[in-house]
Amino acid sequence: MTTAKADYVMGHTDRERRRLALQASILNPLTDSFLRRAGISAGMSVLELGCGIGEVSLIAARLVGPHGRLHGLDLDPAALETARARIASAGHDHVTFENVDVAEHVPAEKYDAVIGRHILVHTKDALSILKRGVAMVRDGGVVAFQEYDLSRFPTGYPELPLMFKVEEQIIEFFRRAVPRPDVGIQLFHLMQEAGLPPPECRAECIMDGGPHSPVYEWLAETVISLSAKFESVGMAPLENADGVSLALQLREEALQKRGVVVAPMMVGAFARKKGASTN
Repeated sequence: MTTAKADYVMGHTDRERRRLALQASILNPLTDSFLRRAGISAGMSVLELGCGIGEVSLIAARLVGPHGRLHGLDLDPAALETARARIASAGHDHVTFENVDVAEHVPAEKYDAVIGRHILVHTKDALSILKRGVAMVRDGGVVAFQEYDLSRFPTGYPELPLMFKVEEQIIEFFRRAVPRPDVGIQLFHLMQEAGLPPPECRAECIMDGGPHSPVYEWLAETVISLSAKFESVGMAPLENADGVSLALQLREEALQKRGVVVAPMMVGAFARKKGASTN
């Protein structure tokens, strides 16, 4: 299996880790609700794939509580350092991290759940990752993933030319750079291909705006993180490479027209592994 590190198109930089934290501040309420619906709860043993700087880890750690266990995997050592520090600061001593590819992780015993957010879109073989996750969860356990559909960007209202241009650049990059930009939409199919029953799915997207919204900076930092690789996928260089300036322009345009930012659709899908213990 190709490692996640080789496939992660956003890069492993301090700026990208900061962008992830900004993104998480926007998306975490959706993830918290999703994990609760999936059944992540007190006392469970959970494996998180692609834990990064620990944003989802913090949510899952609270849900499983001190009598549960969370183990996160990632291939970015610097991100794991940040995750460990944040987990320690939050007082969660039931969380551990491992700098290893999912294909090389050997659990001491099977988990009650395997979870991940925005990991499959960056892998060349999403089905293999899902199959590996299914293999590491006990019968009756949960497999739960949240993934974007990055093949399209819902347009807001009214028309915001700069906003729409930035959004289209992001989507065009993912159309060219990853094998399954619409992996969120594919989850219902892929999870069954991995041996699970038809999953429960919900598609959601953030709509936000106004003078104090963080979405402008999020969009600006996202397109700038990607711009370093535009040339490698045959895209023209980014005209404005200053994140602060671009975020201000996006904010000014939206406020002037009372417009809204609509983020890409994110699909949450979860299913329980069939087995003798499932009733």
